[in-house]
Amino acid sequence: MKRLLLLTAIFLAGCTVLIELGTNSNKRTPTETVSQYVDSFNSADVPALNAITASPFFWLRGKDKNVYDKYGDSIDFQALQNNGWSYSKINSLELIYEDSKTSMVHMNFSRYDADDQVILTASANYLLINFDDNWKIKGGFAPTKISIGKD
Repeated sequence: MKRLLLLTAIFLAGCTVLIELGTNSNKRTPTETVSQYVDSFNSADVPALNAITASPFFWLRGKDKNVYDKYGDSIDFQALQNNGWSYSKINSLELIYEDSKTSMVHMNFSRYDADDQVILTASANYLLINFDDNWKIKGGFAPTKISIGKD
């Protein structure tokens, strides 16, 4: 009887650890969130981009200031492709700031054409907001007007 009770206690403790590990494994850091954003951008996956960003979404690019109901309203992948874009690649990611509710990530990236030639290299800073332990990109700041296809 003692063995059965001990085995049950060990089993339940193990299940608790596995549940917590499973819960924590879905959490992304702010830099992982920005990396996932680029993966979704390269797939032109607007629903995934809308899910990883917060609404409303803002862009401050050079002197342009825009607010959109959702990220998908800010981007035109067909226009980007018509201008030669095939995919983007992160050159560097740097966590600038993080507290329990907000973070800022600096990204340097390049855009490539179908021949793997760089057509743009730029930097942007992304403001992220923590919603229930889930980082979402609230907006982006770029010192120059990086095209989002709607220019």
